[in-house]
Amino acid sequence: MLKMFLKFALVGLTGVGVNLAVYVTAISAGASYLVAAKLSFAAAVTGNFIGNLRWTFRGRAKSRAIGLKYFMFVIISWINLEVNLAILQMLIESFKVDQTISQIMAIAVVSFFNFLVNYFITFNEPRAQQDKEVGKTYEISNHTNL
Repeated sequence: MLKMFLKFALVGLTGVGVNLAVYVTAISAGASYLVAAKLSFAAAVTGNFIGNLRWTFRGRAKSRAIGLKYFMFVIISWINLEVNLAILQMLIESFKVDQTISQIMAIAVVSFFNFLVNYFITFNEPRAQQDKEVGKTYEISNHTNL
C-alpha cells in the first residue's frame, strides 16, 4: 500500500501543478479564490484519474467499469474539494494566511484522505483478489512457489 500511496502522491503532485497554475491564473484574472479553486479542481481531476487508473492502481478493480470508477473518483474528489474549500476559507478569512499558501496547505490536508477512500472504494479489489496479491508478494519476497 505504501508503494501505491507514493505513486498516488506523484500523480497528485502533477495535479497540484495543474491546480496551482489554473488557480493563480484565475486569481490574476480577477476571479475570487473560491471560484479559482473550483476551476483549478475541474482542470486537475480528470488528469489525476487517468494517472491513477493507469499507474497507481493499474489492474485493480478490473471487474468495475472505467466509467463507474471515474464517477466514483470524481465524487470522492468533489467531497475532498468541499473539505479543501472549507480549510481554504478558514485559513484565508480567519487566520489571514496568503491565498496560495492556503491552497497548498488545504491540498496537503485532503490528499491522504483522498488516497485512502479511493483505495478502499474506487479501486477496491474483491477479497479473493487481495489474497492473491498478498500470496504473490509473499512468494516473490520469500522465493517460494505457493
